[in-house]
Amino acid sequence: MATSTTDDPALLADGRAEKRHDRVALLAIFAIPLIWGIGFPLTHNAVAVVDPGLYAFARSLVATVALLPFALPVALRASRKAVLGGLVLGLFSALNIVSQSYALHYLSSASTAFCVTMCIVFIPFVSAALGQGWPSKVDLASVVVGVVGAFIVLGPDLDDISVGYLWGGLAAFAIAMTISIIGKLTSESESGQVDRLALGFFQVLFGTLALLYFPFQRDLAPLTETKVWIAIVFMGVMSTALAIYLQTRYQRRVGSARTSVIFNLDLVFASLFGLVNRESLSLSQIFGGAVIFLASMLESLRDMWTKARSKERPEPGPDPVAAAPRSDGTL
Repeated sequence: MATSTTDDPALLADGRAEKRHDRVALLAIFAIPLIWGIGFPLTHNAVAVVDPGLYAFARSLVATVALLPFALPVALRASRKAVLGGLVLGLFSALNIVSQSYALHYLSSASTAFCVTMCIVFIPFVSAALGQGWPSKVDLASVVVGVVGAFIVLGPDLDDISVGYLWGGLAAFAIAMTISIIGKLTSESESGQVDRLALGFFQVLFGTLALLYFPFQRDLAPLTETKVWIAIVFMGVMSTALAIYLQTRYQRRVGSARTSVIFNLDLVFASLFGLVNRESLSLSQIFGGAVIFLASMLESLRDMWTKARSKERPEPGPDPVAAAPRSDGTL
């Protein structure tokens, strides 16, 4: 008597192991926006006493050192494309970190998170400029909804625009460039792909080198203050090095669409931890942030809906005409 595959102990054990790996991967991806959300108020407090550019350099340096043990084996055998790609990404990474640091010097954690999420406005056009195709209808809808959310946050007369929002917008542009460049580098044919961990390491390394101006031009004394070095260590080790490691290890199992939706939760966590940090949060910011949050998820939600619908559709059965017996009795 044949044994059913559903009763095979080995197959059952493999299935349980796969589900366990899926749960671990999902928790790891969920941890990333939580870590990012904690980092916003920590940085907000730190840049109140230390120059944001110096803070950005120190954070990037700590991230490079923390990521080195994990990335060194793949970095030593990295392709030229990974090194050159890391160089370009490092410049935009440095711009992003500096811009976010300066934005948090002027704005609350929630306001800065709103600005960062506005990268959805830039991504479709940056991707088109890099030859990755023209924006889709969903992309354009995301841009429109995102702009509406920004108007709600800033007010109809744009009276709340300040230097902080300009820094936040620059950070959003740098993030859009980073996402689009990574997408281009990792979407080539399999032979032309680059190792994501090596790419991330070179991105952080060259970003640190790009920020070398600040430690030579700023007073280093504030780096010794407790809230400053705690923020630097947390942001360097957790928000940068650990986040890169977790993403490169677990994103493939969770899926890109689902991961991007989860990552958008950093806006929610930044707002919540900002409130814990006794930062202000107005009703217009809450409503506008919710609109921006929706805009950032449109494409990912569309992809997840399409995938779910395709799984629900039954497999096509045999053609009744083709399956009918022939006149000679054969099929």
